[in-house]
Amino acid sequence: MLPLSEIKGFRNMKERDLPIDLTKHKVYSKHAKKCVQKLLLRYYDEQTAAALWEKVQLQYCEYLKDEPALKDLKITTSIYDPILIFAWYAVVPEKPPLEDVQQDIYRSFFGSFELMGKVFDLNRKPDNKLAARIFRKANDIRVKEIERFPASFRMGSCTYDKENGIIRYSFTQCPNAEFAKRHRMEDVLPVLCNCDHLAMRAIHAALIRTGTCITSDCCDYCIAGDRNPVAGEYALVTAENGLWRSVRKEST
Repeated sequence: MLPLSEIKGFRNMKERDLPIDLTKHKVYSKHAKKCVQKLLLRYYDEQTAAALWEKVQLQYCEYLKDEPALKDLKITTSIYDPILIFAWYAVVPEKPPLEDVQQDIYRSFFGSFELMGKVFDLNRKPDNKLAARIFRKANDIRVKEIERFPASFRMGSCTYDKENGIIRYSFTQCPNAEFAKRHRMEDVLPVLCNCDHLAMRAIHAALIRTGTCITSDCCDYCIAGDRNPVAGEYALVTAENGLWRSVRKEST
């Protein structure tokens, strides 16, 4: 199967030619592009997929016209790649069940976690401590950036229970959730949020999350090794909107 850029008669729109104000925004990553093109080719013939890809690109550009400028954030893929997923879903005439594309989107966003899991295990104390430091660093970056970019991630808390190996982390504002609300695409958001559970699973951890910014006042993370007793206290259930959330087992 030819990549979209090589299909006869298709004018491949290069990312550098997209009508995007690059002083304010960034272009989606190569991983996100590959994911969306793969999905288009799964559900449509090559010519149709090629035409739809150009429409997805233009929809992405259209979305950015009204989006807050977040180009200068240190971590941007978690903001701009989701917009491409929203653009894909908005454009395709036949909406596939999102559970059918969950793994594809996860591999696009967190594919590196599968490799990390071969050497990284949150059940081990050194790895657990390192993960806590990484979350703390990400938290500190975003706490500092929110002063300049009020539309970015607004952090809630970040703590580490060293004795029990439990990382707690939250934010009270998520650009992805705000985008979904503005464009009435809340039903698409879970396919992005659920990736966090799969990423933690890949590094032998459990994510205990009871709410997100689309369903509650914050998106909460409680992360521990998957053999930690706290992981066994919760079950992962699927809400009506497709969002995975954690509930205490006695409540199921």
